[in-house]
Amino acid sequence: MKILVGLNNKNILDYLEFTNSFIIGLKDFSINYLEYSKDEINDLKEKYPNIELFVSINKNIFNNELDLLEKNLIMLDKMKVSGILFYDLSILSLWKKNNLKVPLVYAGEHMTTNYNICNFYLNKGCEYAYLSSEITLDEVCEIKNNSKIKLMCFLFGYPEVSFSKRKLLTNYFLHNNLYKEKDWYTISSDDENKYFIKESKLGTRILYGKIMNGIKPFNALKGKIDYAIVSEEGIEHSVFMKALKVYKQLLDEKIGEDEAFNKILELTNSDDTVFYYKKTIYKVKDENKN
Repeated sequence: MKILVGLNNKNILDYLEFTNSFIIGLKDFSINYLEYSKDEINDLKEKYPNIELFVSINKNIFNNELDLLEKNLIMLDKMKVSGILFYDLSILSLWKKNNLKVPLVYAGEHMTTNYNICNFYLNKGCEYAYLSSEITLDEVCEIKNNSKIKLMCFLFGYPEVSFSKRKLLTNYFLHNNLYKEKDWYTISSDDENKYFIKESKLGTRILYGKIMNGIKPFNALKGKIDYAIVSEEGIEHSVFMKALKVYKQLLDEKIGEDEAFNKILELTNSDDTVFYYKKTIYKVKDENKN
């Protein structure tokens, strides 16, 4: 298993002590990763030829974007990036049309929940699946036991709850005749239910308001998944780097699970493992019964 960092800082040197695997976003085509232009990606590959660089292209694609998308895919293939995270099936279609070799990562967010989905995309040519953060540890292991696709799992950071291509913040403020001062707000019903809502030109994302302390599932998944994703988004850089060091120490077995868990707890004030140990599917009430 490798640690795969979702970047929020373009100073790659900061991270190389702990990992050489990164996710970035392609400018104007990514909804949740630090955006790089094609020239910046090329420069990054030339300066650090030994890093693993996964590029996210995970927005909804419109007809008038297909030509540019095709050119970008061909460009990334020539650059030999480590993989492309995608959601829109136009990417899979263009990948096949151009006989591209760049590995594909099906990143269907909340839809990648079982081994049937994983095997479907494996048979379509995808090498990786980025699993939903809303399934349990047991379900991840079940997928591993029933699919040969390589697996990525989110294990640290603010998990994404939902995305809409609508400008939800802008619409809210316009409707209420208010001034929108920023693009990132906190919404909550009480102290226990807090979320972040973030708007960009591509749409609006809602993030869970607590940092996932994924130390326990991280340790349990060693040898079972290929990449553990840790995201810096919304986290102070110095805090994230300390947390990244803890994950690396646990991976290298330099510290134990309990010590690692407590260090992350101290850094983030969170012991939340989100859904790894919490079932999210319940039996629906039988409507035929009185």
